[in-house]
Amino acid sequence: MLKAKQSGTDAVFVYTNEEESARALRELRKQGWTKPIIGETTLTGQKVIDLAGEAANGAIAHVGLTVDAPLPAVRAFRAKFEKAYNYVSDHNGMKGYSAVYVLKAAIEKTGKFDREAVAKTLHSLTVLAAQQPGVLMDVAFDGKGDLDRESFIVEVKNGKQEVIATVPPLNPIKR
Repeated sequence: MLKAKQSGTDAVFVYTNEEESARALRELRKQGWTKPIIGETTLTGQKVIDLAGEAANGAIAHVGLTVDAPLPAVRAFRAKFEKAYNYVSDHNGMKGYSAVYVLKAAIEKTGKFDREAVAKTLHSLTVLAAQQPGVLMDVAFDGKGDLDRESFIVEVKNGKQEVIATVPPLNPIKR
């Protein structure tokens, strides 16, 4: 961390596990770092925020999923999950929940439960949340099976993740 501070760089990118992310945030703040600390989903996850305390404030990350997304289906998922389990889900809970419904959409489109046929259908599949209850966000898969959907830029403020921008999908879904 001292090397980063002494380098004169304009920002630092932290990409590691939860415990090390929290440690990096605490150490950067201890060293007097005031420039941007940027990362991905892990850096701004609630576990890291809890472990890093005040040092997490100001951290910025690009996240694919967050229960703080300004989307009605995501907000409803958050409330339902929190009511059922007495804690707020992270991106992993969202992925598992939504994946089941994306798989359901692929099976329905395939017309049968055949793993090779379903896998083929998942390549180039588009699923609209409004047409497939349980899917939290519109998502499209390209011919290689890579997904494309909105994502978010978040910042930790007052010990909580806050969405500060929405990143559009690379190839917006044509309706």
